[in-house]
Amino acid sequence: MLTIGIGGQIGTGKTSVANQLTKLFQKDSYQTKLIDADQLAWYLYKPNSLIYKKLIRTFGQDILNKNKEIDRKKLGRRVFQHKQNLSRLNKIIHPLLIKHITSQLRSKTGQVKILDAALLFFWGEKIPIDYRILVTAPLKQKIARMKKRGYNPNEIKTRIRRQMKQSTMEKSADFVINNNSTITKLKKTVTELYKILKEINNA
Repeated sequence: MLTIGIGGQIGTGKTSVANQLTKLFQKDSYQTKLIDADQLAWYLYKPNSLIYKKLIRTFGQDILNKNKEIDRKKLGRRVFQHKQNLSRLNKIIHPLLIKHITSQLRSKTGQVKILDAALLFFWGEKIPIDYRILVTAPLKQKIARMKKRGYNPNEIKTRIRRQMKQSTMEKSADFVINNNSTITKLKKTVTELYKILKEINNA
C-alpha cells in the first residue's frame, strides 16, 4: 500500500495535482482512493455536530448562512483576521480531522491513498504518509487563481501570511511541483512524477 500527501498554500493548484495523480494511478488499474481533507472538514461542520456547536460558541452566530449552516467564507474571514482566531479554529477542528484522515489512510481498502490537504506540512508526522508532495506557485498566480474563487487580494494575502511558508514546507517535502505555467505543463510534470512514484512502489 502506498500513501501520498499533497500540500501547499492556497492557490497553488494542489487539487489539480491530486486529481491528475489519482487518474494516472487508476488508468494503470491501481485501486486508488483520493482523500480530500477539505471535504472531510466540511462534513465535520454539519449542523448540530459537536464541531458546529463549538464553532458557534467560539466565533458567534454571524458565521452562519441563512440556512443556519456554517458559511466557510464568513468563518474564514473571521479566522484569518487574527492569528489567535486561527489557533482557536485549529484546536477545535484538527484533532478530529486528523483522526478521520488517519483512519482512511490506514484502511485496508485500496492500493494507493492520495491525500489532498493544505495543512499536510503543518501536521507533519501526525499524518502517516509515505511521500509528501509540495505544490508551489508565484504569488501573482496564487492571487489570480483565488480571485476566480471570489476572494479579494487583501483576503488572499492575509491568508497566505497566516499559512506556513513555502520555504519551510520544502524542508520536509519529498517532491516539489512548481505550478507556475499552464495546465498542460502541470499535467506533464505530474505524469513525470507519477512514473517515479510507480517505479519506487514497484521496486
